[in-house]
Amino acid sequence: EIFVPRVSGNTDPNLVIVLNGKNYVLPKGQKSLVPKAVAAEYERSKRAQYKVDNAIFDMVEQAKQQAAAAGIK
Repeated sequence: EIFVPRVSGNTDPNLVIVLNGKNYVLPKGQKSLVPKAVAAEYERSKRAQYKVDNAIFDMVEQAKQQAAAAGIK
């Protein structure tokens, strides 16, 4: 069983996970009973998104520091 949270904004009310050619449509804001492989893919996806988000944050912070060092506001 996994819980897919809702996010703000006008996003799709469902999360679609495709695994081995099969689509799993999971409603956001609800718990869904899924095969272990689907749950594992969902967790892998969350970890990957976390890494991307952190990398973007780090790049933005580095750009801000470089701009400040160069006297750019």
